[in-house]
Amino acid sequence: MATAMIVAATSPKEFRQPQRKECFNLLRWLQLLLPLIQELRESAPPLSDDAYRRLALLGRAFQAARRLLRCCHDGSKIFLTLESEAVMGRFRGVYEKINLALDGMPYAELGVSDEVKEQVELINTQLKRSKKRTDTQDMELAMDLMVILQSKEHDGNNADRPILERLAKRLELQSLADLRAETMAIKKLINERAAGQQHADSTNQMVDLLHRLKAIAGVDEKNILGEVSIPKYLEKCPSLMIPNDFLCPISLEIMTDPVIIATGRA
Repeated sequence: MATAMIVAATSPKEFRQPQRKECFNLLRWLQLLLPLIQELRESAPPLSDDAYRRLALLGRAFQAARRLLRCCHDGSKIFLTLESEAVMGRFRGVYEKINLALDGMPYAELGVSDEVKEQVELINTQLKRSKKRTDTQDMELAMDLMVILQSKEHDGNNADRPILERLAKRLELQSLADLRAETMAIKKLINERAAGQQHADSTNQMVDLLHRLKAIAGVDEKNILGEVSIPKYLEKCPSLMIPNDFLCPISLEIMTDPVIIATGRA
């Protein structure tokens, strides 16, 4: 059942384009950890301080993964493109948290089978390699974005238009529905940043680019961040399916208590 839910969460357009591949990779790692969680739940072993600490670290890794996947699922496409390097750093941070939890995991004490132990140790090794991997940036997208951000011509009848059209296609911001969703995502981000001014420049860049993308799409909207209500699905999107094995069976919230992780009981 959990595997089916993971498959449902990985449809081609489930995650934003800039991080789509890495989201699939993270979901795959979570799926490979399911046998460990299932064995711990079935055996419900007593926990030493060390085992408790390792499982607590694993719980925090799951929580960080959940936040990151949600960000890449319903966050602003423009923001995720502008901040692609920082977002990749968050993926590496999640992998590091999983490594810290799995390094020295007391498998014998927890009653984990040899087969699952070997699989988890292999996952741990591969994750360390993934953490060191440096993916090549999408240079065409990066160059197009740089040109547009440096350009001051916003009338849409000059050489910028082909670049804007490419960006709109790559970011999947061509339809009215997509542009409206992006508007709400940016407004939500602005509200979250309202407490400080340190992000003023990047916020202005996002608003400006969204305005220009709307212009080439023929959307007549002077105030692109006007009175737009933020729907509930942007606050907590139900379509982002986290495997049931990572959720508390009672509250369906991500598990942070290692006792709950090990026993499945709240």
